Amino acid sequence: MNENLKSYMRLVETRSREHNQAFGMLYAQRLFGACAAIIRQEIDNLMRVDYLAFSVPLADRDAMCRDVLAGARWKRRTTKGKYTDIRDVEFHTYAKDNHSWVSLAYEYSSKFIHLTNFWNYGESDPLVTLSADERLEIASYLKRYHGFPEREVEMNDLFEYLPQVFEKIRRNVEYYTDQEDGLLLDPLSS
Repeated sequence: MNENLKSYMRLVETRSREHNQAFGMLYAQRLFGACAAIIRQEIDNLMRVDYLAFSVPLADRDAMCRDVLAGARWKRRTTKGKYTDIRDVEFHTYAKDNHSWVSLAYEYSSKFIHLTNFWNYGESDPLVTLSADERLEIASYLKRYHGFPEREVEMNDLFEYLPQVFEKIRRNVEYYTDQEDGLLLDPLSS
């Protein structure tokens, strides 16, 4: 019973373990943009397990996981009774409702998934292109969850805190994958 769900959770666990190994190697080589991209991929793991835990009835989880394991995308029924692919924005909505910090980590790590001015971090500090409010939001997040001192945040500060940010996300994913029954009966609440 629920073998597909268990297999899916092992897939998440395998991906997360590989992210952890890759992050360590990339960080040691000071490849910070690639580290941020790995963080974004780990957020993807978290968003998907959050979606399963908080929006999919227990009876439907195994079938949804079977679809993914067969190479299909997850689908949901619309109000008109038709099926449509579940998009990242929907996964993101469930994750941010359960983890207040996900939106911020998602937004800034996505700047390294796409080709943006953030990739010029070796030449200049891309954070100076952000508004004062955006920089304050980043500094507040780092202070609240990782002990960042109360001051203006710079790109080098973000690089210093990347391991803690990654580890926080990885631990949240691990919470789900460590549940022995694989049923996500006890979703994370904060």
